[in-house]
This record gives sequence, structure tokens and C-alpha cells, in this order.
Amino acid sequence: MEKTKHAFIPELRLGPGGGLQLEDLREMVKNDPAVAAGKIGELIESGALRWEKVHDLRALLNRTMDLQIPCRVQIAGEERAIMSSAFPLLAGGMTVAGINEAYQAVPTIGQELVTEMDSNKKIVEVAGITSLDSQIDRVDEGKDFPEIGAGEEKFEIRSKRNGRRLSITAEAIEENDVAGIVQRINALAEIAAEHIEELTLSRVCDQYGSATSPAEPYVLRPNGAGAALYQTGATTLTRLHSSGNRYTTNVLADETDLDNARLRLGGMKNSLGKRINIPMSQCVLLVPNALEGTAMKIVNSILTPGVENEYNAWGPSGAYRPRLLSSPKLDDISTTVWYLGDFRRQFRRKWKLRFEYVTLGMTTESFLMSRIAFQARLAWDCEVGAVDYVYVIQNLSATAAP
Repeated sequence: MEKTKHAFIPELRLGPGGGLQLEDLREMVKNDPAVAAGKIGELIESGALRWEKVHDLRALLNRTMDLQIPCRVQIAGEERAIMSSAFPLLAGGMTVAGINEAYQAVPTIGQELVTEMDSNKKIVEVAGITSLDSQIDRVDEGKDFPEIGAGEEKFEIRSKRNGRRLSITAEAIEENDVAGIVQRINALAEIAAEHIEELTLSRVCDQYGSATSPAEPYVLRPNGAGAALYQTGATTLTRLHSSGNRYTTNVLADETDLDNARLRLGGMKNSLGKRINIPMSQCVLLVPNALEGTAMKIVNSILTPGVENEYNAWGPSGAYRPRLLSSPKLDDISTTVWYLGDFRRQFRRKWKLRFEYVTLGMTTESFLMSRIAFQARLAWDCEVGAVDYVYVIQNLSATAAP
């Protein structure tokens, strides 16, 4: 039997078929740095260039650190063109691509429960403009049409700064520790995704503000003052149903429990004391993992369970069928509490700082002091706030808050 010959692998293969190798890249940079920068960007964007596809990290470092490539950076809010070593650009591009892929791979539902917004302010006020009608139901000929006024309810949303960084040592590169580098890049992205998801779910449940002993952080801040979002009356939040937006002893067992929550939503009011129409087809049924099986049976049953030949209004052919969302992270808050409502109309996820990514190469004090060859930092500033309180019902299995 003929032996298979050993296949020699170059230290770095750029491109799907290895059409551009490291020496080719060096020559390209020397001849036309701008073209090389564009080629590197294309390879990273296409997925052809990734940390895990580099076979010799030491060769990559040694043969690119002395190459200068043009790039654009933000300095004091302005974009400027500078020349930089090719290595941090290569490493940075591959790192941010890996972070993006790992971040997208984390399963989340938080983005389905909020309306995204951007604001450069640490504290932003979202005004709920409501009409103040004169209640006139007829305008006689020749008479002036009455003018409506405008009242404002202001809901405050604050900020929450966070971030993480990673460092890659020269030893890791010299030892060709590709797996370790990839693992830390994935961890950086996953940590960010997990933090944002847990923050979002905690806020829409008002985990702290609506607890038995309410405390900061509150998701609802009318006119800047923290208030419990979910309540059993309408004393302080006057546009609520008379029994509030917290439905006690409403265990999720069958479609009748959904009907209870639907009827409660139907009693919510605007500033004129008139009922608000909240279509169930626009609503989300949010449940912990412990209740997902029960919820799936209700919304996926064409016929009403236990009733002969009766169509289930909450099922696939029903007019009330909501979108079902679930996460095991909700079980850390409560395994029995569930929610029904139009979450996106009620909650805003405010970004003061979208994911900011910064890298540093070897021309830093860190390399002098500790032989840190490459550093990356991911930062964000994100908070969730409620801009109303009448669109979501919290349902408890008993009477005590979660």
C-alpha cells in the first residue's frame, strides 16, 4: 500500500484556498500598504482569516510587527488616518470577528422584549405625551374647533457601565497557543452577551423594584422617582386596572389563566381614563423554563384541552395566540411567575455606549513590563427602563412577590 506523503502546512494561509500566504502579504504591504489593508479586511469579513486558521503565531508576529499599514482611528471624537503596525491590525480584526461570531451564538430573548434606543446622556427622560381632550362630542357650524392640550409623563432611564478585557502574552504566541487565545475571545463575547441578557430579563421582571421589599434598581422611574412597576392596585399608578397589573393566584395551568390576564389588560387606561386596546396578537407570553411545557401545550393546541370540538382561542388558529418566549434565566428569578403583554411598548433598552472595541499592540508599557503582546477591551453602557406601566401583566401563583 502506498504511503500518504506528509503535507507541509505554511505558517499562515490567507484565503479560502490558501491563495495568499504570509510572504505574499509582506510583499503586498511593502508595495502598496493601502491595497494590503483592504485585502486583510476582505479576508476577515469573509471568514477566511481567523485565529484558529493561523498555524504559526510566532511567524505571524515576527513577520508583521515591522510592517506599517494605514488605518483610521477615532481621536477626541474625530476620525484620523494613521500608520500602524500590521500585527495589532491583524490580531484586532481577527479578535473582533471572533467576538462577533461568539456573541451572536449565545441564545438570548432580551432583544424581543425591548425597543432599542441610543442616547449619549447618562440619564435620559422619555416623555409620554398624552392628549388632554375637552370631551366635546360635537362642534356646531361656525364654531371654532377646540384645541387639545398636551400633558407629559416623564420616565427616567439611567446608565450602567460595564466591560471586560483580555491580554495575550508573547509567551502564548511563541508557544502557538491558538486554542487558548480562541477560548478567551469566545469567553469575552459570551460574558458580554450573558450580562446584557440577565440585565434585560431582570429589568422587565422588575426583580428588585417590585420585590416584597422594593429596592433599587427600579425599572420604573416616573419623573425620576423609583416606583414598583407591578402592583395590586391603582392607588399610585392611577392608569392601572383597579386591581393593578399584578395578578395574584393566577397559576398558569390552562387557557382560562390567559383569559384572566387578558381581561386585566383590557382594564388599562390612558390619561383620559379611557381603555387602551392591546391586541393579543402583538403580545408576548413570557414564562420561565419550568412553565414552558405547559405554555407550549396551551398555545399549540388547536382544540381546547378537555372540551370536545371547541377551538382554542389561544391556539394556532385562535385570535388571541401570543408569541411564546422562555429562558431558564427567568427561573433564577422565579419558577412560577409568568407575564403577558406588549413588552416592546413598555420597555426601552438604552445604549449610552454600544459595544466599544479597542486593541493595543506591543508598543505599550505592558509589553515592556510584562511582555503583553496584544490586548483587547470590550466596553458597553446599557440600561433598561419602563416608559409606561399598563402594557404587561405579571401573574403570580400565590400572593407573595418573587
